[in-house]
Amino acid sequence: MAEIFGILNITTDSFSDGGKFLNPDDAINQGTKLLQEGADWLDVSGQSSNINANLVSEEEEWKRVEPVIRHFVPKGVRISLDSFRPEVQRKGIEAGVRCLNDITGFTYDGDRSFFSSYIQKYPELIFIIMHSHNKNIAKFKSDLSPEIVIKKIQVFFRDRRSELISMGIPETSLLYDPGMGFFLSENPMVSFRVLQELDILKLEFPQLMLGVSRKSFLGNILGNLPTADREFATLACELYLLENKIPFIRTHNVIKLRQAEKIWNLCQGNE
Repeated sequence: MAEIFGILNITTDSFSDGGKFLNPDDAINQGTKLLQEGADWLDVSGQSSNINANLVSEEEEWKRVEPVIRHFVPKGVRISLDSFRPEVQRKGIEAGVRCLNDITGFTYDGDRSFFSSYIQKYPELIFIIMHSHNKNIAKFKSDLSPEIVIKKIQVFFRDRRSELISMGIPETSLLYDPGMGFFLSENPMVSFRVLQELDILKLEFPQLMLGVSRKSFLGNILGNLPTADREFATLACELYLLENKIPFIRTHNVIKLRQAEKIWNLCQGNE
């Protein structure tokens, strides 16, 4: 059974739900709903990774996520902080966050020397290395093609793994997200090649995390479906991830995936 990270975007311009949960009470209510639906983690973000999004200040990013973190951590809820800024990551750990989800694969400028002391103090810390084709926030244009994408991801993961291990972070604390949609390429077939060759990635990086929920590659391949109409495509893709035993899945619609997972297992005779 996969661990599910329920996406909670506290932003104005996320591609799927920008502006819906900017108010702290609305964000807390949505987080509670995701947990009730079966999320194992809340993946909280105060800075959109949408390619059309604007950067907010570090102060604004922290202001958005702090009330949610402060509300849920005392309740024992596991919080993943989706942030690529070291100072926001540091504040998150100090506030009780135990997973850092970095869309740049920890390549964004800044001082991360505190990782070494924090992993000793909080050995349960998890670091999600997300592949970034330009070592930054995703851009429209990418030089990745279906033929080279897996090799490029492998090289990136190896490089980032080496650096984080050099900081004293054990390899068992690292998860690996290949990135999908515009995090890879505007060409949807690049994302589909990654899905087709998950076994290759799993050989070296078994602790894979994938987020396909409502992504652009699903909409583009089906005739430019708007975000709201990508739920069926998302579920088909997420069931494929379950079939391939991907251990961590990040999604907007937790109950849909949990219900599908239960029926999928029952159909195969698995309780």
